[in-house]
Amino acid sequence: MSAGAVRLGRWVTVAGPSALVVLTGGWVFLGAGPARTCVVWGALAVVAACVVALIGHGLTAGRIFPEQAYARALDAVRDPAGRAGAPVPADLHSSRWTWARITAVAVAVPTALVLSVCLGAADPDRSPTATRIADADHVIKELPVTAVGNVVRAGSSSRSAATADYTVKLPSAADGKDVSATFRTETRRGPREVGDTFPVAYVPEQPRLGAVGALTPAEVEAQLAGRTLSQGSSLFAAVGWAVVALAMLGVASPPRGARRVQADWVALRATVTGASEHAEPPSGSDAKKDAKSTSRYKCLTLSTEAGEVPLGLAASHERATPLLVGRAGWLVWNPAATGKKVAADFVADEGWQLPGRVPGAEAARVAAQPRGPVAIDAGRQVRLLEFGSLWPRTVPVSVLLGLLVSVAAAGALLLPADGGWRVWTAVAGVAAPFFVWMLGGLLAPAKATEAKGAVAGEPAA
Repeated sequence: MSAGAVRLGRWVTVAGPSALVVLTGGWVFLGAGPARTCVVWGALAVVAACVVALIGHGLTAGRIFPEQAYARALDAVRDPAGRAGAPVPADLHSSRWTWARITAVAVAVPTALVLSVCLGAADPDRSPTATRIADADHVIKELPVTAVGNVVRAGSSSRSAATADYTVKLPSAADGKDVSATFRTETRRGPREVGDTFPVAYVPEQPRLGAVGALTPAEVEAQLAGRTLSQGSSLFAAVGWAVVALAMLGVASPPRGARRVQADWVALRATVTGASEHAEPPSGSDAKKDAKSTSRYKCLTLSTEAGEVPLGLAASHERATPLLVGRAGWLVWNPAATGKKVAADFVADEGWQLPGRVPGAEAARVAAQPRGPVAIDAGRQVRLLEFGSLWPRTVPVSVLLGLLVSVAAAGALLLPADGGWRVWTAVAGVAAPFFVWMLGGLLAPAKATEAKGAVAGEPAA
């Protein structure tokens, strides 16, 4: 079951966020037609398949608490025949899947929010009139309004947005007689009045096909193309989407590829003694600032011949520390690496490798001390310890059901139907996973405490 959870987690990590990006991009940037229909519904099917697969696995394999998942991940890579003082292996594994999981969350969260806003606020399809005009030789001209009717205001203020029917006179290229045409559109700061002008699309040779009007020519073009958003709104959504996603990606460490240990690397015999909060004092121009600018983060504490060295993990230190205390092995890193945090690995005598990062100042301090060449065993093989690899078994089924509600809401919003229900459906789709997550946390605190006690009582060997 553990191998199946790992494979499923990797598949969802790649397929789920990718499908969300395709779905959002297709809905925002593609015009109405078979291409957009295939893209958005195909992407939604992939997202739904990810959620259904997670639900099915959770029901068949059973849910475990994160503390138990950490313990099972460690048991899966331990070598009972490992010997104390085993030499440093020549090859270290890549930690790309850890990076992929963090990146997937950083991409999926803002993408889902942008998708919800665009699904709820955008027009789902073009009108029959817009379709007829778009397929003919149309023009867009500024025309005066001759009549206004059926005004619906969004608020009680006279400056609130309003939707109304506007009638204009379309010049006919055939006989020179004007033809009345009516279109409905939304305006900001109240309805327009008779005599005001609108950019209007129509066919001069066939004015009786009707007209499409909006506040700007770009919005008229968007209606003719069947775009869910105007060009300006699409650009705004894309920029906001990119800014938020890049900001979240900034907290993720870059991917770490496979490496070969060299004789000049730093290699310290180390034993895990616990966890502590490491304080990174400001440097350079920030050194004169107050203590609030000091960076603080959790780290494992390793006892070495160079003193205590902190090692930050891409995992929960609270859950990992009880399992790792007392484990002995080698702490290795490349002294040529620089930065605020230097990539390092703890290679345990039990035959597993745990990726982490040593604060740059600590790495420089240790690397500056005299040391001999590293004794490397080219034949030694170790296994990568990924504490987050069993995440499909730790997600509550109730949360997955909430995600299924979100997928169903997205499917309803993809339908070519308009109305005030769209905004409320989008809100429900966003709120469903958070609501069930909060409800589950309130109802099951005792079980979580019991699980923590059970894991803490397991032997460390």
